[in-house]
Amino acid sequence: MTTTSSHKKIGTEHPGQYILSIRLERDNIYFSVYNPAVDNSFQSCKSRFPSGKECLPALENFVYEHPELLQPYKKTYIILPSDRFTFVPRNLEPSGETAPYYTYCFPGTSEKILENCLEYNQIYNLFGIEADLYAFLVRTFEQPIILHHLSPLCEYFYSKSRINGNEKMYVNIESNRLDIVCFNAQGLLFANTFEYRRPHDAVYYILNVWQQLTFDQQKGEIHLTGSNRLKKPIVPVIQEYISCVIPSIFPAQLFKIGKETLNAPFDLIVTPLCGL
Repeated sequence: MTTTSSHKKIGTEHPGQYILSIRLERDNIYFSVYNPAVDNSFQSCKSRFPSGKECLPALENFVYEHPELLQPYKKTYIILPSDRFTFVPRNLEPSGETAPYYTYCFPGTSEKILENCLEYNQIYNLFGIEADLYAFLVRTFEQPIILHHLSPLCEYFYSKSRINGNEKMYVNIESNRLDIVCFNAQGLLFANTFEYRRPHDAVYYILNVWQQLTFDQQKGEIHLTGSNRLKKPIVPVIQEYISCVIPSIFPAQLFKIGKETLNAPFDLIVTPLCGL
């Protein structure tokens, strides 16, 4: 049984000028390629793995069926959503010996521990990946930059949060999950991911985090990313409690490389803008 994909044939005449970005979950994969210097160059593929098949064998089959993934790209990013992560302030561990913090949070782990250094936020994001999956990624792709999915969101929204000094919550809404990243004038306060089934569950997580952080209902801001279809049932309820609830401005440079970016995973498309 093979994967089911929905995409046109992806081809690049000069792959060394293109950026490859892959978002890998246990049951699906999304990847895109584009040339930052060429308008409307964005091409993408989304596929769900066969039900019941483990991630690594399914990924191996997918790569075999999509040889365009193996070209020598300018950069290759691999985004891994995971709930097994922890943040460590850089001033807490100036030597860079961060692995013990992860093993303290997840004792007995046999995972490969990876570290994303978030320069804007001055923190390390530590996360685990299965050792055999990690080995496959590094031998298959040329110098891949492997990132936890919250890393690009934290870095991208940091610069946006510096405007006017108000408390800000950024919410990235997906079909069954939402990412919440919060800042005040001093910097990052909170970043986490929540699974939800119904819109009111998503509302609960958003308002609960807002309350826990004691954000101001009149001055604080909520910025939303995600499709209008997903936001539509959530926004009116939030607006009953928070005065400023607005869509996050979509990056103009991404829209320029292709309208299809509007439907791509937000953490994936903003990654090249973050300096990671």
